[in-house]
Amino acid sequence: MKTILTTLLVALIPMLGVFAQTQPTQPSTPKSPDEPDTVIYTNDKTIKIFGNSWAYNKTEDGKWVLDFEADGDEKESHKYKKNRFRAGMSNDIGINIWPQDSDAPQVKPWGSWNVALNLSGIQEFGRNFEIKTTAGVSWYNFKFEDTNLVPTKTPDGLQFPEFAGDGIGTKSKISASYANITILPTIKTSNQKLRLGVGAYAGYRIGGRGKFVYDDLDGDKQKLYEKSNMYVEDFRYGLRAEIGVGDVNFYVNYDLNNLFQENLGPQVQAISFGITTFDIN
Repeated sequence: MKTILTTLLVALIPMLGVFAQTQPTQPSTPKSPDEPDTVIYTNDKTIKIFGNSWAYNKTEDGKWVLDFEADGDEKESHKYKKNRFRAGMSNDIGINIWPQDSDAPQVKPWGSWNVALNLSGIQEFGRNFEIKTTAGVSWYNFKFEDTNLVPTKTPDGLQFPEFAGDGIGTKSKISASYANITILPTIKTSNQKLRLGVGAYAGYRIGGRGKFVYDDLDGDKQKLYEKSNMYVEDFRYGLRAEIGVGDVNFYVNYDLNNLFQENLGPQVQAISFGITTFDIN
């Protein structure tokens, strides 16, 4: 209960500050670089709860300072500067699926990997809102439950005939790669421990192929490749959501357009989900 009330108090202090009387300090003489920031606005009351003291002040260089004094004399100061930009790497690792359709083979989630390597920039607008922009490359892999299907591109469209050769199929899959951009507005708690982002993405296909692996009568592994676009759409676009809890971040991508070209493949929309990692300064 104490933790909940303390957290609510942190969120309400800025609002309380609006209604509290403030007193601007008189301009001070120039200070040396070693001197602390001068507070130009300060609340005229200190709020205490459970033996802790809270003060929310603004310094002359535009930073908000939250001072917290726990039981005893220990004191912490958390500074936040508005409109901060950060950049670095972000990566996705997850799985791909598509809703089951009568004309589409069933996808096996384990092995249908979704991998993305990205450059990301985060522009912060206050403590509780930011926009992340991402550019990178992602790989779609769809592995089929029926390992005896041979994905085949024909003039009439994509087909999945049963393997008719000598041997037993062990792997059947379709893959495609895309160059993507993503824009993700995100809201977050003041302590950054809970984050929710919802945005959109668009991509252009840069590769694709079909793959079938089987064991021949001698038990040797054989591979057949169909190096083509497999009638996968050149463009993709959709919605992305990210949920962050502590240091763990989850993502979900949902394509709004069909994965395959109309009348040339199953009419299915791809869904990807997994974990995304950040290395952003």
